[in-house]
Amino acid sequence: MSTTDKDDEEIVTYSELLEQIDDEEAELDRERALYGNCDTDICTYPQGYVKRQALFVCMTCYKNGNGQLAGICAACAYHCHQNHEVNELYTRRFFRCDCGNSKFNNQPCKLCPNKDSENLSNKYDDNFRGLYCTCKRPYPDKESPTADDAMLQCMICEDWFHSQHLGVSLPMEENESDQMDMICQSCVTKYPFLIHYDESRSIVTLAVENNAAASNTPLCLLNSNSNVNIKEPHTIFLRDDWRKRLCRCNQCCKLYDDVNLTVIFNDDDAVQEYEKQALAKSANLDGDQLLADSLQRLDHVKKLEVLQGINDFKQSLGDFLRGKAHGDGVLTANDVTTFFAELQEKRKEQQRTTFMPPDNCKF
Repeated sequence: MSTTDKDDEEIVTYSELLEQIDDEEAELDRERALYGNCDTDICTYPQGYVKRQALFVCMTCYKNGNGQLAGICAACAYHCHQNHEVNELYTRRFFRCDCGNSKFNNQPCKLCPNKDSENLSNKYDDNFRGLYCTCKRPYPDKESPTADDAMLQCMICEDWFHSQHLGVSLPMEENESDQMDMICQSCVTKYPFLIHYDESRSIVTLAVENNAAASNTPLCLLNSNSNVNIKEPHTIFLRDDWRKRLCRCNQCCKLYDDVNLTVIFNDDDAVQEYEKQALAKSANLDGDQLLADSLQRLDHVKKLEVLQGINDFKQSLGDFLRGKAHGDGVLTANDVTTFFAELQEKRKEQQRTTFMPPDNCKF
């Protein structure tokens, strides 16, 4: 990277532009990891209460019905709620698809019509009303003056929070904080022992190869940390592999059981583990063939929408580069940042107005 003598603005080489494009593809890989376990042809209801799955809420049905809270799987979002306003809830634990049950005013599920009238073990919160955070606002919030504020999900209650409403500052750069797990203030208040694991504090535990083996450890790590001055409960952040740093003494394991956190504290509950499995499923897929197969299954209108999206990107990038070539020929860091910001904003606007399954789902 270099600067011009004219205004000392950073100049971007084409190799650096390619790096920016690689970063964009890396983000798509992350989304592919999230949705790689989706199958938008098969409803997940027969699987029971799925350990973790991508979940959606149909706001059209919620608003047109009796206001009952309900969640649907990716397949039902695509087949049963096309052209509806559908919100994505990221992933949820132990949830069974509600599509077509009594919450939908006798509108049967197209993929799995024979369902119980209600899934009694499903848990719902304000996210199913389209409201998030302590501010109880929709997302995206068109009335918010800070529309770009990051949203972070609590790994225990699974609600989403604006970074400015966490009650604490982010532990690092905002674009890196989503690589850590966050536990909201409400959950830390409910489970006060969690404050010991705040990464800003000095609790020191040894990472172990096998958490089960650690349960035989006679010493309680929390007791050894009892001299730490604990302030009032607040939002905490946890770094990678934090589950391996949890105390596994008999007393703490019993506590986890008593408050129903044992499953959450298992290594395989991590979103990263879910993403790893999804990537493994798609590792041997040929991208071009997958696109061709996917397009073949779509109706004419949807096929045109997908192809239009691909062409929009190509057209936008071509126009951008031609504009620079015909202008001063100087490509600055600000030019590149603006291009990708406008591209992302265009995608967000499309997501606000219509629902399409993610590019990386297998449909």
